[in-house]
Amino acid sequence: MEHIKDEIKSRIIEPFTKSIDCGDGWLPLIAELHEALIEVDPNYRVYQVKEKFGRLCFYYAISNPELFANVKDIVKLYEDMSGSICEKTGKPGKRMVRNGYYKTLHESFKDEGWKEVQ
Repeated sequence: MEHIKDEIKSRIIEPFTKSIDCGDGWLPLIAELHEALIEVDPNYRVYQVKEKFGRLCFYYAISNPELFANVKDIVKLYEDMSGSICEKTGKPGKRMVRNGYYKTLHESFKDEGWKEVQ
């Protein structure tokens, strides 16, 4: 997975931080997203990859405006999928909250004080 992180980081547009700001449990999902995007737009670029309110947020730039609708649909699909995958482990997850912070986590994190959001 380290090669995928490096590949995506190499696509990050300056002045944005060259980091992926989410847990490693989402790396397989991000790798699939990356492969899907390359098929549509091999020259896509990245602004930011992060977790926000328990979901993956993938901000990007495309090389051809005609590809926008297709790329947007692909990114939305993977962002939606992140809502059921534990950000830390990659196992099935649910949206949880602790001290006002939201994450998508495996049920085992309830032992650490995370509570499932209803």
